[in-house]
Amino acid sequence: MRRRYGKEDPAKSDRRVGIVLTIFGIAFLIALGGGAWWLRRQIPRIDEQTNCPSSGPSAVHIIMFDRSDPISGQQAQQIKQAVDGYKMVAPFGYRFDIYTFESDSGSVLKPVLEICSPGNPDAANPLIKNPQQLRKQYEEKFASVLDRTVDDLLRVHTLASSPIIESLRAAAITSFGGLSSQPIPLRVMMISDMVQNTSAVSHFKTEPDFGRLSKSPVWPTLRPALKGAEVNIFYLLRPSATRGGAQIQTRGHQAFWEQLIKASDGEVAEIRPI
Repeated sequence: MRRRYGKEDPAKSDRRVGIVLTIFGIAFLIALGGGAWWLRRQIPRIDEQTNCPSSGPSAVHIIMFDRSDPISGQQAQQIKQAVDGYKMVAPFGYRFDIYTFESDSGSVLKPVLEICSPGNPDAANPLIKNPQQLRKQYEEKFASVLDRTVDDLLRVHTLASSPIIESLRAAAITSFGGLSSQPIPLRVMMISDMVQNTSAVSHFKTEPDFGRLSKSPVWPTLRPALKGAEVNIFYLLRPSATRGGAQIQTRGHQAFWEQLIKASDGEVAEIRPI
């Protein structure tokens, strides 16, 4: 004889469904809270002054301006185009350190501007960052600040001396010296006629000869520590830069800087006459 099973009590069925839905609801809220916590963890802490992540920059790019002689309009235009190119492709945490050639062999040189890129707003992850907010931050706290600084440094200025080697050493100590042991890309952009003019080394007095300089007692106090940085030189042409009636800016003059940078653990990527 078959046993007949009665229908399940609807109240018990509803309670069971309610319990299941409650469990799923609690699990969903836990997952949602965990996801929000994870997303917050993905947003790095930022220094309000520099836009740089507190964990350190993803790269450091030194840009150095020579203010010993005026820069022409066309030269300024090419420099701004180059800086704009670097600015547009700079990823999040890419730090620009802006200097002028104004140091001596012993002074600490501080950057005129130290600022990090917040990254390309168009590439922002909408789950982590608000693209509109990032674009506003990019324009107001990074791009416009960098542009104003570059514009100011391209205005007419004349200084009596041109301590290029000393300033390069001092800038490298400030920008590269405190970096963590984990290697990051390093770059130096030098905007100058590269005519060194100090009491220690003057291209106006003697022909540039790195072999002689490297053997002199003063070299250890001048040698920059470039830590493998890529160096781009925007070589400002100065027809008036002469020594005894002869042009200083020759291929030999460029070779002097190539040798000096190589001996300082740097690599010249380009010397661009402008």
